[in-house]
Amino acid sequence: MAEYVWNASLMRHVFVIPEEIADRHLRLAGSVQLKVLLWLSRNDGVFDADACAKAIGETAPDCCDALQYWVAAGVLQGTDAPETPVLVNEVSVPQPVKKPIRPKVSKPQMTDVIRRQTKDEEFGGLLTEVSARMGRPLSNGDAETLLYLYETVGLPAAVLLMVVGYAAQAERINMRYIEKVALDWADRGILTMEAAEEHLCYMERCEQAVQHVQTVCQLQKPLTGAVVSRTAEKWICQWNITDDVLLQAYEICQEKTGKFETRYMDRILENWHSQGADTAEKVAALSGKKPAKAPTAANTEYEEMVEQYMPVYKKKKR
Repeated sequence: MAEYVWNASLMRHVFVIPEEIADRHLRLAGSVQLKVLLWLSRNDGVFDADACAKAIGETAPDCCDALQYWVAAGVLQGTDAPETPVLVNEVSVPQPVKKPIRPKVSKPQMTDVIRRQTKDEEFGGLLTEVSARMGRPLSNGDAETLLYLYETVGLPAAVLLMVVGYAAQAERINMRYIEKVALDWADRGILTMEAAEEHLCYMERCEQAVQHVQTVCQLQKPLTGAVVSRTAEKWICQWNITDDVLLQAYEICQEKTGKFETRYMDRILENWHSQGADTAEKVAALSGKKPAKAPTAANTEYEEMVEQYMPVYKKKKR
């Protein structure tokens, strides 16, 4: 195992990064998010979107999106929202999770695990089930971590098993990842099976919404990030934006920015949604384009007759 030390000549000027960044966010955060955090720390917490973008080689909107990840995660807090060069509404971001005060992390020892296992059938069953799902015997460290999550953090066995199932589905079934997700759920107050199921369903909707947006807009670069996921879920699942309206918004966004820009798209779709423009025809009317020629009475009667016998899946959405 190789070891490395800092170049001593570089240690005259340093800044501090909380250890939680390495412990909980190295796998969850993207490269842009980590670069923005380093740049912000180097600049004493003063955020300037344009300066940050120039320094790290990204766009200003992407820097703002990355910053919101740390705000939503509770790592950063502040009262002034960063300005962006694009005149769009800020995507609504959930309030930072207020973390409960936990005892200083001091995981149980194996003797504690054995004692609890003999007295608590639920915990004993948890150890057995997790071992089966991981496909190997649990190490002492694994068992100690599970007791910590079960006893100190206060997550029920059923919820911990859902965490393990989630990790398995993500193909990251190792105890470090399981602990990371379990602590995140605890911070969010997900302490029951009902809350866990609701959270998993929401995450699945977000994933499906992102994939749908990617397909409709025929994007080659994968869409990533918590802000993108939440915003896509809002468009597809809450506002029920149709494909033709979504594609029209993307074409405008691409014309103005040259790429898929989440904030710009959200402003466009929010404006249309607030005015009830849920079809391409209504959007065209809002944009001032010449409306389609109104059908004659005879044409209307004919179209109604055709629609009456048309399969349901082919009928136009009203």
